[in-house]
Amino acid sequence: MPLDHLLGALERDGSAQAEDLLVQARATVAAIAREADELVARRRADVLGGRETELRGAAQAALGETRRTGRRAVLTARQRLLERVFGAARGLFFEALASEAYRARALPEHLAEALGAVGDEPAVIRCPETLVPAVRAAVARKKHLTVQGDPAAPPGIRVVTTDGAIEVDNTLEGRLDRLRARLALEVLAKLGTSP
Repeated sequence: MPLDHLLGALERDGSAQAEDLLVQARATVAAIAREADELVARRRADVLGGRETELRGAAQAALGETRRTGRRAVLTARQRLLERVFGAARGLFFEALASEAYRARALPEHLAEALGAVGDEPAVIRCPETLVPAVRAAVARKKHLTVQGDPAAPPGIRVVTTDGAIEVDNTLEGRLDRLRARLALEVLAKLGTSP
């Protein structure tokens, strides 16, 4: 029996050693798998981080371009709107000249502004034929001024010194052009589309 005992002891030792080797092998495999997973995770993070940075940059660039395109479209639409508004205003100029309000209030003011710029210099006031009587009546006492009617003249008045040194465009078109920036802001504000 001692041989059976010895064989049993050897078998138990062999099984124990095999079990220990198996546990160590499993621990080694688990450690290698963890290291591999960590390495893969680090590489994935590096690749994804670089790709994320690249995609974030591309998204920012696309967003910036979209914003610029949107702003350009808004500005173009505003410009077209303002052109229509100012075109409609220009279409009313000759009608305004015929109104009593223009002749009673605006014309005297426009004349005073223009004549203030030329002072006592001899000058010619050019205006549409329909305004000649009202302008002549307004400047009748000023002998240094001459009034000339012109059927092709724009609505309003233009004063030119006889030597040509000073020209004051106080036509409705000229006034609109000078006030355009301020009026554009007012129009856009009233329409709720301020810049």
